[in-house]
Amino acid sequence: MRQRPQTAPLGAVLVTGATGQVGRRLVASLLASGHPVRILTRSPAAAARLWPHEPVSLHLGDVTMPETLKELGADVQTVFHLASYAPRPDEPDLYNAPEHWRVTADGTANLLAALAPATIERLVYISTVKAMGEQAGTHGYPARADTPPAPDCLYGRAKLAAEQQVLAFGHAHGIKASVMRLPMVYGIDGAGNLTRLVAAIAAGRFPPWPPLENARSAVHVEDVIAAARLLAQHPASGGQTYLVTDGASYSTRWMYEQIRLALGRPLPRWSVPLWALRGAAVAGTLAERWLGRRMPLTQETLAKLTGNAWYDASALTALGFVPQYGLAREIERLALSYS
Repeated sequence: MRQRPQTAPLGAVLVTGATGQVGRRLVASLLASGHPVRILTRSPAAAARLWPHEPVSLHLGDVTMPETLKELGADVQTVFHLASYAPRPDEPDLYNAPEHWRVTADGTANLLAALAPATIERLVYISTVKAMGEQAGTHGYPARADTPPAPDCLYGRAKLAAEQQVLAFGHAHGIKASVMRLPMVYGIDGAGNLTRLVAAIAAGRFPPWPPLENARSAVHVEDVIAAARLLAQHPASGGQTYLVTDGASYSTRWMYEQIRLALGRPLPRWSVPLWALRGAAVAGTLAERWLGRRMPLTQETLAKLTGNAWYDASALTALGFVPQYGLAREIERLALSYS
């Protein structure tokens, strides 16, 4: 029997982006394991609401303000970096908001400069497949982490720049630094594409989807946390970029059918033809430009719903990562709130 490698203790942990959907769950996991946790936050009130009775150490600061980051890494052994810019829902172009570069790329540079004097041993940066570009996962096979990146939006370019900074920092300072890229994340109540899809189908706002066999990757938020902790502790990690998925690929039609069945509704005997969806998407794109507000179906959203976004997580599974969640079970859980 192959023995599991000895994992390194995390020690005291710093988490940036701790009040976000993934960050808050990571902090909860670390606290449950007894790790001392420090968070970088701009809002002590938000942190107090999330952890009113937990021993969380707060460092009031902002990655875009270097003067607020002094002594941030003091006595910290492990850093999980999740901080990034969250666009407002009404911003016209979510992925090209100028603040992405200032917060994600410049902010990461500021963070690393502040951590340089500290005795950090491990650093994990939680990134996104957007750093690879939309085309990376669209082929008939899953994209690997070493696929040459070609990000096509400011968000992706800023994430890629931050990734490169993190890996270079680890190499220069002898720190075990890893990057983890996420596809669609599910398991986050009230947020995420899957939650919105279930709500749209439950409300009858999503049309009978054509039987297109596209392939999309996804991962549960709890598996994201498990993977991040594994990368921080595994002796063979560091200096690399990893993709994390739940190991399966899903078509939009499969998701549509599973949601309908979980809601207790029969599958329709007809589906909207692709040409009709394309026409509606063109109309939605034009309306979005004219009216200045987001439309439910545009050419961009149709491309996502009909295209591939398929990724290979074998580099992470080689370290012993085994996903514990799948999309079918999550769809059943979400559908319960509509029964």
